[in-house]
Amino acid sequence: MIFAKQVHQVEFVVLCIGRFGDVPKLPLLPQNNGPQVFKGEVMHAKDYSELSSSEAAYAVRGKRVAVVGFQKSALDIAAECARVNGEYIIETSAVYSQ
Repeated sequence: MIFAKQVHQVEFVVLCIGRFGDVPKLPLLPQNNGPQVFKGEVMHAKDYSELSSSEAAYAVRGKRVAVVGFQKSALDIAAECARVNGEYIIETSAVYSQ
């Protein structure tokens, strides 16, 4: 299997990595090497799903958005982001962690 490194510049990240429960599940990241150094906005799918349709559209309109995840919520949010931004082709990448 061939793996290629790709770098994408985005302005908004939605983490769809476990939204069931009271507290969103977030990855453990090294200090000063996670969302705090990202100049865009990071939101968990649980928080994103609590926005109204107009609030969600406003949050992603005109932005390059990365949706991290591959379950239903990630696919739904990616499709919504594409619809809001007038894009009908969704570029996808799979990231595996062991």
